[in-house]
Order: sequence, then C-alpha cells, then structure tokens
Amino acid sequence: MQKAAFFSVIIPLYNKELYVSNTLTSVLDQTFTDFEVIIINDGSTDKSVNIAEEFNDPRIKFIHQENQGLSVARNNGIKRANSEYIALIDADDLWSPNHLQQLYDLIQLYPNKGLYATGYAIKKSQNITHNANYYKLPKDFKGVVPNFFKHSLQHCVAWVGAICIPKKIFEDLNYFDPKIFSEQDTDLYIRMALKGYEFVLDASKTSAIHNKIMEDNLSNYKFKTKVPKLLFDYKAQEKNNIYLNKYIDLNRFSTIVFLKLAGDTKKVNELKEDITLSNLSKLQRLIIALPNTIVRLLFKAKDWLKLNPFAVFKMK
Repeated sequence: MQKAAFFSVIIPLYNKELYVSNTLTSVLDQTFTDFEVIIINDGSTDKSVNIAEEFNDPRIKFIHQENQGLSVARNNGIKRANSEYIALIDADDLWSPNHLQQLYDLIQLYPNKGLYATGYAIKKSQNITHNANYYKLPKDFKGVVPNFFKHSLQHCVAWVGAICIPKKIFEDLNYFDPKIFSEQDTDLYIRMALKGYEFVLDASKTSAIHNKIMEDNLSNYKFKTKVPKLLFDYKAQEKNNIYLNKYIDLNRFSTIVFLKLAGDTKKVNELKEDITLSNLSKLQRLIIALPNTIVRLLFKAKDWLKLNPFAVFKMK
C-alpha cells in the first residue's frame, strides 16, 4: 500500500482560465515535495480544466462535479484527501516555493494544534502588493496566537490560501458550511476558535499571495448584495466575547460598504442596527453615515490609488 503524502493540497476550480496555470505552477514548484494535489472542477465552463489537465504530474488528481459552490467543492476535495494535513489554495492565488516547507516546519515545532498559518500578501495590481499586518502582534511573530479574534482585527490571522488544517479537525467541525455563499472560511475560523482550537502563525515569512486584481474593482460589488450568514449566527456568543463582537462588527462594516456600493439602502439600514459603533473607528463610522453616492466616489478613488484599506481603517 502506497504511503500517504504529508499534505493534500485542495484547489477548487471554477472558470479561472487566466490564472490556474500560474497557480498550479506555484504549487508544483514547492521545495517540499511530499504532497498530492486534488483539483475539484466545480462545473467550469471555460478552458480552466483543459489548462489544468496539461500539467503532467502524477501528484495531481481531478474531481469533476456540477457547479455547487466553493464550500461543497472544498469539502469534496478534503473528503477525498489521503493526507493528514490539508493545505488550501484557490485557483487564482499563488505560493512562494517555500510555502509548504514553512507549514511543515510549523507543524514540527507546534504539533497537535488546530490551524497553521504563514504570512501572506494581498496583490492589488501588477505593481502593488500589501503584506498582511496582524493587530497587536509583532511583525515577525512566530508561535501560538494568544487570541484569534483580537489579533485578526486588522488582517485576519488565517487566510485560506496560507493555512493548513489537520483533516481530523475538518471532520470534527463538519467541514465548510455548504449553506454559506461567501465567507465560508471566516465562519470556519470562528467555529474553530470558539471550540478552543489553537492557531499557530509564522508571520516572519510571507509565502502566499492573495490575488485581488480581478475582484477589487467597483463593477464586482453590484453582485455582493447578500448578507453573510455568519453576521447573525454568533450573536449569543458575541455578548460574552468582546473581541468576537469586534471581529464580527468589522465584517458587518465591510458588508455595509459592499451594500452601499450596490445601492441596497434597505439592507444597509438593517445591518447598521446590529453594529456596536464604538467598535469602529471615526472614519468607519463616517463611511456608514455617508450617502451611497459619496461612498462610491471614495471607493473609486481608493481603487484608482490602489490604497490599502486596512491601513486607511487601521484599528486603535
């Protein structure tokens, strides 16, 4: 019987023909080579699958399914994984060659933890990339994160393309919630933290790149008109956890901005009722109060200047 690889790399694939080749190249070029790659074709209608199939590497396996969304695609890949450790990357993001080695080293240093994360960067354009910064943690932090919610108040400690989670923990948490259309990963992290799982972070090296070139423009926000389920699911826990309340309020603020850009004033007003305004900065409170047209103009300026919103809305 063939020995299972150390990592299973899960890649959901839906219409990413412009990006999937670079993503797969970055995965296959890892210096740590003991891994399998499971690509879940979630009903792609472009040339994504054809491009992926051109990679002749025995570590790659394919799952083909009708389009069912990101949660189901990831879950099906995880369930088919043969490895104890699951690494995730979306089909338009990138890894540095040392990414899996960095995760492997973290696992050896801090065994039996819930989640392992590396430093990551957000690519805003071909020439502009911002490194993630974690609230109240040193820039070169390496170790067990004291409080996931507190230290994720600027950039999230865990970004899906920079993490590894033991398969048994996915099983314990019943995987990604298939009822969630977006923010599935954020919901998973909340459930992990509330259940007491520890998060390990190595921020001393940045080895994953979140490609936001395609999505970070005004035209895409007209489609973001649904309110994430997680903004309502944890209200009882928020009452007894100040940092959870702040963390979810920041997600509420981001959703309000999306809704303002989409022109959905009714949902904006409904969601504003759930926010504790003292959890937000003065600038964030001003954004909530501004007319939708002004917010759209400000977003256009931010998009044109390629500003880092986490620097603009830096927490106290």
